[in-house]
Amino acid sequence: MFQSAHPADATTRAVLDLVDFLYGNWNRIVLSIAILILAFIVIRVLKSMVTQVGKDYRLPDSTVRLIITAVTYGTVILAFVNVLAVFNIQLYPLILSLGVLSAVVVLGSQLLISNVLGGAVVYVERPFVIGDIIKVGENIGVVQGINIRSTALKGLNGLDITIPNSTFLTTSITNYTKTRHYLVKVPFTMPIKVDLSGLAEAIKARAASIPGFAPDRGGELYKMGISKVDIQYELHFWISDPRKADEAKSRVIDIISQDLGHKGHYGLGGE
Repeated sequence: MFQSAHPADATTRAVLDLVDFLYGNWNRIVLSIAILILAFIVIRVLKSMVTQVGKDYRLPDSTVRLIITAVTYGTVILAFVNVLAVFNIQLYPLILSLGVLSAVVVLGSQLLISNVLGGAVVYVERPFVIGDIIKVGENIGVVQGINIRSTALKGLNGLDITIPNSTFLTTSITNYTKTRHYLVKVPFTMPIKVDLSGLAEAIKARAASIPGFAPDRGGELYKMGISKVDIQYELHFWISDPRKADEAKSRVIDIISQDLGHKGHYGLGGE
């Protein structure tokens, strides 16, 4: 019968093989340790930078954590690939193959990429911050949150609105908090014979009673259409807060109604 080798001999052989490996590859081991230490330092530095940027740009905590996680895993993977390369284990061909596959996936994820790019534009250019009142397309609301994929608004009607960040790449943004001016239009129709020459001045005279009225911009009256008996007017005035638009519009209508009277006349102008 065959006799197995003594356990002590096997252990001694393993130890000798390990010593030979360490002696023959000490320079590679030192280089690998240096790569890992460098990766650790890079991760610490990048984490600190991302955290500071998150504070400066008021990024959500979830976004900061996502970026830190991506940076950490990316650095670890890069360090691991380089350590294997030190021992002549090449993963770059595999990475290249994965890169081709990634390109295919990217082509199918253009909307996601557009949202991420739009989010990057918001973070870098800062056209608005949380708490600003903005208009994007037909949507007006207060910015509640800014994430990588989308931006959350609280609409003037109280509804929650989610705007994909890709929208900011192609759609203009109006920031009413920065401009402090929002145009309100009041359309109405009056008989041709009614004189409205002093209406705009009357609105300015009662500006204090109009919520958010911007006296520096004043008000303007425009003729928008005409028929055989009537003229269609549109009164334009500016307010500082679009959330007060309905209240301001209602007050202006009250002023017009009071000044015109039940007969449809303004001041002494008339029939």
